[in-house]
Formats: sequence, C-alpha cells, structure tokens
Amino acid sequence: TISVGIAELDSQPENYMQWLQRADEALYEAKEGGRNRVVVYHGWGV
Repeated sequence: TISVGIAELDSQPENYMQWLQRADEALYEAKEGGRNRVVVYHGWGV
C-alpha cells in the first residue's frame, strides 16, 4: 500500500522546511484516512 502527501509549490511557504512540513501534514492526513490514499495540502491546520 502507499500513502502520499503533496504540498504545492504555489502555496508559497516561507522556506523549504515549511514546505516539507506541509507535505508531512498531508501525508499523515492520508495515513489517518486509510490505505492507498493521496492527500494534497490546501492550507488546513492539523
């Protein structure tokens, strides 16, 4: 199985660590939602 978290570059993070954090948040959201999911970061807070 695979879970994927995606953070778009046009969401304008202040630095690359913030961009990676957004991708990480999306990844954990995907994992919480079940198997075989892809989640794109859209500015929610986790």
